[in-house]
Amino acid sequence: GDFIGGVTLTGSIIAFGKLNGNLSSKPLDLPGKNYLNLSGLLLFVVMMHLFFNTESVTFGVVILITTGVLACAMGVHLVGSVGGGDMPVCITVLNSYSGWALVAEGFLLNSTVLTIVGSLIGFSGAILTKIMCDAMNRDIFNVLFGGYATTTVAKGGDEGPKEHTE
Repeated sequence: GDFIGGVTLTGSIIAFGKLNGNLSSKPLDLPGKNYLNLSGLLLFVVMMHLFFNTESVTFGVVILITTGVLACAMGVHLVGSVGGGDMPVCITVLNSYSGWALVAEGFLLNSTVLTIVGSLIGFSGAILTKIMCDAMNRDIFNVLFGGYATTTVAKGGDEGPKEHTE
């Protein structure tokens, strides 16, 4: 819940900034951005393993805080990598994430109401995301990961349209 909540919080702030015009709507295109995402996920899994296998309360709290910081950084990077045109789909994904975070908190607190409400929010966000991707003729994988496996356009040296000759 901590990780999903952090991604949702900072991702929503970045999405608001892009849609409000406070931030550039151009996607954040860092070199090796997908490797950064995978590294963040791997680091989260390692921290989760450490958290579950520690006896120290102080170390557990430090891991939770570190997970929150990692999640906030991942939220900025994940949503920043999405262009302005795909931002409505990104917002529905973040809505779905908030539902899944609520489900995790419902399990943690043994609250049936939180679990059911979180499931409704999570599934409705996921269904809306699927509908919007189909309507926009976009692949959800490319929206979420900012054009995974696409090449960048070469800069300079282009002389314009060329005529085909045989």
